[in-house]
Amino acid sequence: LAIHYLPQERERVDAFIDGVSHNRSMRELAALAGTDIRVRKLYPFFRENNNLTKICLYHAVIGRECASDLALALSQRQVKSLTAFCLRDNNLGDEGFADIVQALGTQPQLEQLICPRNNIGRISCEALGALMMIWRMSNLKYLHLPNNSIDDAGLQALVPGLCNSSNLEQLSISDPITAVGLRYLSPFLQSGSCRLRFLNIRSVRFGDAEAAALAYALSGNKSLTTFCLPNQEYEDEECAITEAGWSAFSKLLCDTSSINNTYLSNHTLTYIIENSMDDTHIADLLKMNEAAKNMRNREIAMQSLTRSKILMSHPDLDMEPLFLYKLKFLPLITNWFRRSIQLCSDEVGRWKESVPKMQSRELSAVYKFVRGMPLLASDGYWTNVLNDSQAEKRKLQMMLKRAEENERCALKRLRR
Repeated sequence: LAIHYLPQERERVDAFIDGVSHNRSMRELAALAGTDIRVRKLYPFFRENNNLTKICLYHAVIGRECASDLALALSQRQVKSLTAFCLRDNNLGDEGFADIVQALGTQPQLEQLICPRNNIGRISCEALGALMMIWRMSNLKYLHLPNNSIDDAGLQALVPGLCNSSNLEQLSISDPITAVGLRYLSPFLQSGSCRLRFLNIRSVRFGDAEAAALAYALSGNKSLTTFCLPNQEYEDEECAITEAGWSAFSKLLCDTSSINNTYLSNHTLTYIIENSMDDTHIADLLKMNEAAKNMRNREIAMQSLTRSKILMSHPDLDMEPLFLYKLKFLPLITNWFRRSIQLCSDEVGRWKESVPKMQSRELSAVYKFVRGMPLLASDGYWTNVLNDSQAEKRKLQMMLKRAEENERCALKRLRR
């Protein structure tokens, strides 16, 4: 049931609300902007309707006392059927929202909590974070909290609960969060149990500092595929992302400081939603990640993607770190290039390397590897010569010993 409009006659409205409050089969209730549905009169409906799965209240008249009563009704629900709860533009404040959050702790099956523009802040985040910490919202998948009063301290209070939410897939936050707050997300985003796929920070004042903080927080993340940034066309010059900010995302997607760091770069992120992004290099890297994501065999896709990024970013591969393993590592180098020819011969995103060029790079790498350790190569040759000579000498000694025994035996028989 979606209520868009109610008449002015109080008696008719009261009769309608009374009928709704006695309903026990309705699955969803939404009261939209401009309707006064007398929330308090619906408490029997909230408490006793065992089929109810979704509640949405927009611009409802909910004060602290009303929020407490609503929380009590929710906490007394016997059947755990509620999966979505939405409070939009209700100006609840911290105390009212904290009461409702505590009540929602009795609904562990809740999957969506959507609460934009409710004037909630640090106290609400502490309550919500504490609830998520003790697995009272273990099934939560969608947490939408933009356009509130959540600052860096509020986000910090929420992060321990986020770290404990292994099913959370979407998160939306906004001003007044800064770069400091985005860095607080690091334990959550870098956690091995993180399943977040979509991060919406469109309402955050986003500049170079925020870009660097978010890129740092995402290092090691293996789940996020999309994040939404503010439209830079409408941002103040002081908050707009410059080349320095975009370079942080470029390094996140493909760190060229070393081959190992390139291998450990982010290979999961596929979309940065920002209308004015004109960095073609980042766009190419995102296309490469997307191409690998669409491949059926995940293991082969990651091998193809990581090798492609390495070959693209390091045209002159440094062999010196491999000298430690001496010549026994040489066959592994050749095998790596030959396997790379098989994996990277098809286009990965917008990057492709021809087979002749790959073969040329293999020959170059082998040459640099051998040239970098001439003494090892020389020692290897003379070691083989020495081993052959010693083997031949042992063979001759055995033949001489056998001849001497035959000679002694012959002389002994002749003396008889």
